Formats: sequence, structure tokens, C-alpha cells
Amino acid sequence: MNFFENTRKPQGFGGKLMTKMMNIGHAKLSQWGFSNISVNPDAAVLDVGCGGGANIVAWLGKCGNGHVTGMDYSEV
Repeated sequence: MNFFENTRKPQGFGGKLMTKMMNIGHAKLSQWGFSNISVNPDAAVLDVGCGGGANIVAWLGKCGNGHVTGMDYSEV
């Protein structure tokens, strides 16, 4: 597998590395987005296509009394 194919569906060690890189690369946009979202602490959130999971951590910070679910078709 070509390393850059991991942007589509991360797999194996290269996929784990790619998801970490994506989390870092998307961090500023995600921070901006979360700074513009108001949500109740007991909200239920579904993050479809959660990738490396960095936004799951942010959702858990905003919805500490709620329920956060992340799903992605890549096991990595």
C-alpha cells in the first residue's frame, strides 16, 4: 500500500502515523470550529468519520455529562 493511500482508509502502522498527522494538521480548524459551538454538557454527540479521534476528545470536554460516539470505517 502506498503511504498516501492512508488518507482514504488508514491501515497498519502507516495508517496510525497518518491519523496522527491528520489530527495535527486539522487542529487549528477544529479549535476554531469548537470555539463557535455552544452545546449542553449533557448532550449526545455522534461524530461520523471521526478519523484519528482528536475531535472526540474535544467533544468529551464539552459534553462531560453526555454521551459521545465516534465512528469511522477504518479500524485504525
